[in-house]
Amino acid sequence: MFRPVIRLVEPYDAGVFPEDVTRKYGVPKEKVVNVASNELPYPPPEAVVAAVSKAAVAANRYPKPDYQELKESIGEYVGVPSENIAVGCGASELIDVVCKVFLEAFDRVVVPVPSYSMYVFFAMLRDASVELLETEGCNFELRAEDIIRRGEGAKLLFLPSPNNPTGFQMRRSEILSVAEALPSSIIVVDEAYVEFGDLRESVAEDATGLDNLVVLRSFSKFFGLAGLRVGCAVASKEVAATLEKIRLPFCISGVAAAAAKAALENLEYYQEMKEKIIKERAFLESKLKELGLKVFPSAANFLLARLPEGVSAKTLTEALLRAGVIVRDVSGVLGLSRECLRVTVGTAEENRRICECIKTSLEENRR
Repeated sequence: MFRPVIRLVEPYDAGVFPEDVTRKYGVPKEKVVNVASNELPYPPPEAVVAAVSKAAVAANRYPKPDYQELKESIGEYVGVPSENIAVGCGASELIDVVCKVFLEAFDRVVVPVPSYSMYVFFAMLRDASVELLETEGCNFELRAEDIIRRGEGAKLLFLPSPNNPTGFQMRRSEILSVAEALPSSIIVVDEAYVEFGDLRESVAEDATGLDNLVVLRSFSKFFGLAGLRVGCAVASKEVAATLEKIRLPFCISGVAAAAAKAALENLEYYQEMKEKIIKERAFLESKLKELGLKVFPSAANFLLARLPEGVSAKTLTEALLRAGVIVRDVSGVLGLSRECLRVTVGTAEENRRICECIKTSLEENRR
């Protein structure tokens, strides 16, 4: 009844949510610290909340499906014409659309690992031949020479920058060298976390003049609209128009579109939140290292931390859940051979609580 590939893919694991902790451990939901999903820990500014409220009154109507006003706002923010922008229900939908547009059965797709699992998921659904590029041996760096060597003859390559879960950001010159060396391959650069890194390394503006470069952006991370699902792709006019043709006609709700537009009109607020995140990222990195964890450099709003020898990520994660703290156990993820956690940067108060809970759990583990 089902296509054979359906039996091979695993459902997406979204992890543990505060409701789960309350139900299982009795921790009040408002007391749970959730630093597992790379969300912005700060609420939207009042202007965004007001835009949501206003748009909700018209929830009985469809939004205009070309989303031209939103595209113009995004174009002004990114620095590209609106004709070079396609939109989607989060960047994840655009990964799916890219695969639908470019992949035939048995086409080669190169995916660095560890990275976002949906790259493999959507490529497999197109019956593509997925090849994994291991990065653990080089401290999770994505190197142009390795990518070019493995990408020769591939139809599609995914380059997350910064990468999830490692936080590694590629240099713009490296990405462009890959695009130049592999003109017959589609290079998909996922920049969902780019605002937390070095924006000078973004290739969004470059994508407008290259037919083989597609850059993805998200409103879920820097703009804190994870619950509303808004994403966009920047590409050549022809590629952008094709992505627009294939995506669902009303892929973004009117409420979500209004929120995204309002967010782009309040960049000063988000810049302040970014500065807080970067400051707290440095604090969290320092404290985790003091506790004996190996923390990898990150240009995102999270940290990948390798646990000390003999410490089980599953056991530590369970202990943290009992204390009302949710982190992500990424041990066993494709491309990770050691016990690792991914910890989202929270508020100052949350980060201090996280560190105290990890310290207590590690001390109990050593007894």
